[in-house]
Amino acid sequence: MLSRPFLTLAFAMFTAMMGIGMVTPILPVYAEAQGASGYEIGLAFSSFAIVQLFISPFAGRIADRYGRKLFIVIGLASYVVTALGWYYTDTVFWTIAFRAFSGIGSALIFALPQAYVGDLAPEGFEGRYMGAFGIFIASGFGVGPLLAGIIRDQYDIATVFISMAVMFTAASTAVAVLLPKSKRIRTGGIDQPPAVPWSTILKHPYVQGLYLVGTSLAFAMGASFTFVAIYLEEEFAATATMVGAVLAVQQVTNGAMQPLSGMLADRLNRRALILGGAILVSIGYLTPAVVDEYWLILVGFMLGVGIGSSIAQVSTQALQVDIGRGLGMATVMSLQSTSFGSGVLMGSMLTGIVADAVGTRWVFIVASLVILGGALAFILRTAGHPVTRFGELEQPPAEVEATSG
Repeated sequence: MLSRPFLTLAFAMFTAMMGIGMVTPILPVYAEAQGASGYEIGLAFSSFAIVQLFISPFAGRIADRYGRKLFIVIGLASYVVTALGWYYTDTVFWTIAFRAFSGIGSALIFALPQAYVGDLAPEGFEGRYMGAFGIFIASGFGVGPLLAGIIRDQYDIATVFISMAVMFTAASTAVAVLLPKSKRIRTGGIDQPPAVPWSTILKHPYVQGLYLVGTSLAFAMGASFTFVAIYLEEEFAATATMVGAVLAVQQVTNGAMQPLSGMLADRLNRRALILGGAILVSIGYLTPAVVDEYWLILVGFMLGVGIGSSIAQVSTQALQVDIGRGLGMATVMSLQSTSFGSGVLMGSMLTGIVADAVGTRWVFIVASLVILGGALAFILRTAGHPVTRFGELEQPPAEVEATSG
């Protein structure tokens, strides 16, 4: 597992996710200081998803044909431009514009490194590989908000943006220099099959089910991450470091749980794990709406969102590797990246309207309910469809008996 490609991607993603995590608690506050409304604050957080939605499916398709490396480098480099753009701008319009530009990076670096690792994973070890890789993603994203809070308290927001630019430069350089080019991938010991038609991919029950649950989890993340900093600072007089701690603790817990979640995903029913993880996440995101103590919110995000996200994410990624072997690894991962983008966009924008209409507390209630709805939709859509090697669906027992008879 600890090969040069794996370790290079692990370093790059840890560094990149630390940079992305740094902007999470900063950008809504930055936009509010520029005079943004609740709707504009939501757009400042989520406009990257608009670009990501258009790019992700095609990026995955192309990467399945030509390899991953070049596109990963482009994605990381685009975040360098974004961070420098925020450093030089001081208007809501350009804050939103550079956030939208970062959607190029989001479309490429969320899906393609995971597809690369999925190609490395032997059959039966999908959960372990994705869980091990997830440690670096989650912990990087967890350290970022805390580091941003410390930098902001000690210096200013501009220094946060410069720090981000340095991190993304280091990550893109590491991939460009150290990561071997991925050939047109040999998966499971056989040559990569011809491209599967989009109609077949989009009708696959697990593609549809994973998209639904992924969108619901991203909806809640977009809603909560857009408004949690503002809510904690206004309602609890929280410092930037305290806000960073809430966002960091869930990701650090997520990262610490990844190896265990990977083993569980390889041994237990992945559908049940996704459902259970989603329920825990929904409880965690509900915490700010029902408690009045900062430390209870901290615990809720750690135990609910942190543990629940780890369980649900690793099981989701293991299923993606399963079906990606037959449908195209990067294609499947990029479709899940699309679900992330659409969920974050809807979560930030719709709950921005909710916050303006009935108050920020309701943002967290809506986020929790959407997760439960998405998890239920996933279970119903995938019921009766076990997945075999290379993403094929087993015949239901009744069909098998009819065929043999």
